[in-house]
Amino acid sequence: MHNEITRLLEHLQLSAQTSPDVADWVRFLEKISQEFDSAELERTSLERQLVENEAECESRLQDLQTSYEQRQNAILDAFPDLLFLFDETGRYLEVVAQNNDSLVMPLQDLIGRNLSDSLPQELAELIMAVIYRAVETGLPQTIEYELDVISGPGSFEGRVIPAGYRVNGQQTVLYLARDITEKKRHERRQKLLNSVMRSATEGIVIVRSDKKILYANSAIERITGYSEEELIQSGEGFLRHELDQEMCDSLCRLASSGDHLRRELVIHHKLGSSTQILLSMDTIRDDKGEIEYFVGILTDISEQKEAHEKIEHMANHDVLTGLPNRMMFEKHVCQVVSQAIRKQASGALFFLDLDRFKSINDTLGHGFGDLLLIEVARRLKTLCRPQDMVARFGGDEFVLIIERVDSHQQAAAIGERILRLFDEKIVQQNYELKVAASIGIALFPNHAESTEQLIQQADVAMYEAKKAGRNQYKFFTQQYLESAITGLTMEQELLDALERNEFLLEFQPQYRLRDETLCGFEALIRWQHPLHGRVAPGEFISIAESCGLIDPMGLWVFQQVCERVVAWSARQYPFGRIAFNLSQRQLMDGNLASTLIGVLRDSGAIEYAEKIEFEITESLIIKQMDIAMNNIERLKATGMKLAIDDFGTGHSSLVNLKRYPLDRLKIDRGFVMDIGKDQNDEAIIKASVTLAQGFGLQVVAEGVENELQKDFLIEVGCDEVQGYLYHPSLPIDQAEQLLKEMLKKEAKPED
Repeated sequence: MHNEITRLLEHLQLSAQTSPDVADWVRFLEKISQEFDSAELERTSLERQLVENEAECESRLQDLQTSYEQRQNAILDAFPDLLFLFDETGRYLEVVAQNNDSLVMPLQDLIGRNLSDSLPQELAELIMAVIYRAVETGLPQTIEYELDVISGPGSFEGRVIPAGYRVNGQQTVLYLARDITEKKRHERRQKLLNSVMRSATEGIVIVRSDKKILYANSAIERITGYSEEELIQSGEGFLRHELDQEMCDSLCRLASSGDHLRRELVIHHKLGSSTQILLSMDTIRDDKGEIEYFVGILTDISEQKEAHEKIEHMANHDVLTGLPNRMMFEKHVCQVVSQAIRKQASGALFFLDLDRFKSINDTLGHGFGDLLLIEVARRLKTLCRPQDMVARFGGDEFVLIIERVDSHQQAAAIGERILRLFDEKIVQQNYELKVAASIGIALFPNHAESTEQLIQQADVAMYEAKKAGRNQYKFFTQQYLESAITGLTMEQELLDALERNEFLLEFQPQYRLRDETLCGFEALIRWQHPLHGRVAPGEFISIAESCGLIDPMGLWVFQQVCERVVAWSARQYPFGRIAFNLSQRQLMDGNLASTLIGVLRDSGAIEYAEKIEFEITESLIIKQMDIAMNNIERLKATGMKLAIDDFGTGHSSLVNLKRYPLDRLKIDRGFVMDIGKDQNDEAIIKASVTLAQGFGLQVVAEGVENELQKDFLIEVGCDEVQGYLYHPSLPIDQAEQLLKEMLKKEAKPED
């Protein structure tokens, strides 16, 4: 302002040395007034301008502050870590977190707390040690730990950074906590995957699109002999070590076309051996659909294939002999017969069954029987040409299918050759055994055009060969089939006969020769068929044995015998005893004695047991002697009597007379009927009587029909007889009538 006045004075030529006039001073004052007014305007304008600039600055400052805060919030929102500011005592000064999920408690509750107040003691001490180390060294420190937070258990990585300033006199640190739960899970999954890849029994390879191997697990080395290093370093393509270029490229093309390939391959091990593998091959493509990788899984299926072949062999072959079994044979026959029909050719099927094999098996044991079957199989195979087949059907049954058999005579010649195979004795386990066979022959397509019919017809013919005397062959005929059907029909009818009460007992009297008085009865089963009438025992007993009905039939007979013994004893009939037959199947049953003794007790016949006699044939007791002897001894212990039937027709007669607790010996009717005709039979009878008497046994002769036979038996000292000369078998009512008459005679006083 002073400068401005001085300038005005100089402009008006006013100074201290001059005396201005009034006008000059007026102008001077006016000028000063104008200057003041002008200055006031400028001041006012400047003040207004300053106010406006201050508002603008404040606005700009607010915008900058808002922008900064927005950027800061955006950065913090995007910041994945938790940010803590601790002082050196572990006190929470600041906490920055997007939400509370990764905190141990809500954010507002943490400020001012110590680590020891919020974390497990062990973890709090560990983090404090890291904070101390960061403060002391001035260097960042890291730590990993597990912690249960609000969202659940998690894994975290902590990074401690010295902050470089103090708060309340305490050093401060920044603590960045990153949630690495997913990372840890991924690492564990990756570790597990790597472990699985390493321990996998399948070979796993990952191959780039240029066919270079990227990865191979340890199983690859076991399968191929080449290590991962060898495969990768050699630069050779997928399986190039084992497969040629063309095969390799073909596999990749096939996998590329469908994204998946399964193929069985044979590869050669580095050391030279061969391995059968199953290759499963897939592709991995990029976003554009281009193949990036091939993934191959190699499964060693050598053992699996071998096991499958063994199972298939076992399913189609007999375990004992190694021959094809029935299933495989039937498939082969079906093919052969179909081919023969197409080509108008012919052939023959031979069904073979060893004669008396069961007797050999029972006597010498199943081990010997197995060796015998193996030797028979070996001999039969010598007859077969490559196109022929021999199979074991089971048990002692064998079948052969021979192609190009053009005539009946040619088939007969083969049958003869089969029989001749058994001319030479079979030597096993220090035994020399002569074995024979019965053979049935069916021709195709003459006899049958189907597998089932052909085998059935050969089987029927084989049974006819057995019935004809064994050790021979028979060709199938329609008559044989009709006979077999009749037998099957009878078997089915027998199965129902017991339920329908079609069986009945007849009693054949037995007499003492010295006074011709009644001394006993033999109980004989009869079948009264509702359509065919009386069926002879010879027609159905063998069928009952073969179908297993002989056991319930035999039990029924014994129950009837017990009832008669009790009833006749109560009436004081002089019947002596009642004898019944035990079959081979019954005698070989380990429960026989217990069953019969139970019937004795239940029927009340136990007190009359000495009036019951069980008969066994001589040929039965040499089989399964332990079981037979146990049954015999237990039945004898009840008081029942024991007779040996058909003496002289079986085996080892002298041994049996000595070994078993016999009471009576019965001479077979076959010897009796030739008395007066065959001196040999007479000699056998005489010797048998003498032998039996030497052992203190009673002798009964069966089938006595005339006086000549009776007189001879009296002469040789036979004790008792039965036969038509005295009485045929009698129904129960007639047998009781006979007993009543005898009772009357005994009661009638003598003159």
